[in-house]
Amino acid sequence: MREIDEMDMLGFLRIRAWNAKKEQKKKEPKHAYIDEVWTQLKP
Repeated sequence: MREIDEMDMLGFLRIRAWNAKKEQKKKEPKHAYIDEVWTQLKP
């Protein structure tokens, strides 16, 4: 129980928010050329 009392809760929440933003950034669509998206098409 002592560990819970000494825990930096605001710091923990800041780290969780930072991690959530980082994960959300990974899910955003990225710009790409059609050749990169459809690699199996050959002219």
